[in-house]
Amino acid sequence: MNIYKAGLIGCGDYLRWLIDSMNASSRLKIKSTFDLDRTKSERRASQLHATAVNTVDDIFADKEISVVIIFTPPWTRLPLFEKAVKHKKHIITTKPLAPTTAEAKKLYQLVKGKVQCAVHYGRTGNASVEMMKKIFQSGEIGKLALYKEDWFHHYPTWNNWATDPKKNGGPFMDAMIHNLNKARYLMGRKLKSVAFFSENYAQKLKCNDTESMKLNFTGNGCARLFITWAADLEIYDPSGNDREHYGIAHYITDKGWYVKEINKDGVPYIHAHKNKEVKEWKVEPLPCTPYDRFIIDLEAGKKPEPDIKMAMEDIIILEEAAKKKGKEVILNF
Repeated sequence: MNIYKAGLIGCGDYLRWLIDSMNASSRLKIKSTFDLDRTKSERRASQLHATAVNTVDDIFADKEISVVIIFTPPWTRLPLFEKAVKHKKHIITTKPLAPTTAEAKKLYQLVKGKVQCAVHYGRTGNASVEMMKKIFQSGEIGKLALYKEDWFHHYPTWNNWATDPKKNGGPFMDAMIHNLNKARYLMGRKLKSVAFFSENYAQKLKCNDTESMKLNFTGNGCARLFITWAADLEIYDPSGNDREHYGIAHYITDKGWYVKEINKDGVPYIHAHKNKEVKEWKVEPLPCTPYDRFIIDLEAGKKPEPDIKMAMEDIIILEEAAKKKGKEVILNF
């Protein structure tokens, strides 16, 4: 079994959620870290048993490193992708892929046929989402017909770009794009049309504070996604993404089953009920980390999940819908 080495570029607060998974990987080990803030790089290096290097080029020039993990803001990635492709290093990055459709397409064309590129979302490594996918595919309670998810939290305060439409879009691009991608994955069929709504109710930001989208899929499927930054909810840690959050998700199948995620004594389950009939599935841990899965797929010649093409499409969907706010936009994804 080959163990691959990776270079981590971008050592910000986002990593607080990922350190354990990175350390648990048996197939991909972080060798080097780099951040413009040397202190951040050294901190993450100590957590990952890695070495903080002096320049980003130290990572690209290292022949032992075959994967680069690019966790920098979306508007900074193009030159890093160019260097990764030049040095034949595979890429793991995170949503949103890019701030615009034009830049997302550039990134996609850069890597296409040259290196593998995975784009991580909230569903990445999420055993509950994978269990729901299997349940809906099995037909036991029918296919997913309606998915609705609402998020309420404070706008990002730990950087100066997350609320800038030119760099990060707005609340939907910043956060709800997680669930745009999840909706497409769980529906498992073509997206026909979307309608996007963007309003401002309370904040004075460069972007609106409240956005939502309705997505229509073939086979009478629909997703309704809503996010608001309007409320001044509590910020637990102003230096990072640690804030009061309220989220609720509903899933309904075409056979009338209501589906939700529940927890019993610390164990996650998928719960479905229809009238008085109840079905439950225990959610077992996934067999490997997302970083192991990337290597397994790489060796098998399979595209990663989600891959850069799907992430690019997410940007296109949102940008096309935003051009005609409040109106149905016909698509074919």
